[in-house]
Amino acid sequence: MNTRRKFLLASVLALQNSSFIYPSCQKCFSRIILVSKRSNCPKCGCTGESGNANYRYKLSLKVAESNKLFVITVFGSCLDTFFGLTATGLHRILKATLDKVQMPVTSYSNALTTKEKPEH
Repeated sequence: MNTRRKFLLASVLALQNSSFIYPSCQKCFSRIILVSKRSNCPKCGCTGESGNANYRYKLSLKVAESNKLFVITVFGSCLDTFFGLTATGLHRILKATLDKVQMPVTSYSNALTTKEKPEH
């Protein structure tokens, strides 16, 4: 990993990846694998309950400075201020919102069969 820091004043052109939060290991911050109700870190072997997983930000951007293009990736809690909350907090909000708007397929198909269908 490159430990040098450089400051860049640039314009953001695009998000490189729409997935900007990931479940992370509490010990090494690597991406963990969530399976059923368990989590496993492939890097350090740490295991736990998937419901207790912490999330981290990983924001990959394509930016332009003058006539140069760069792809930069920003990790971790430095993005908490930008988003206004932690990645774990954002994940909880997104999950709760998705749970509210999703309708089971069986309910949707039942609703269609009970409504009067227009004739063509």
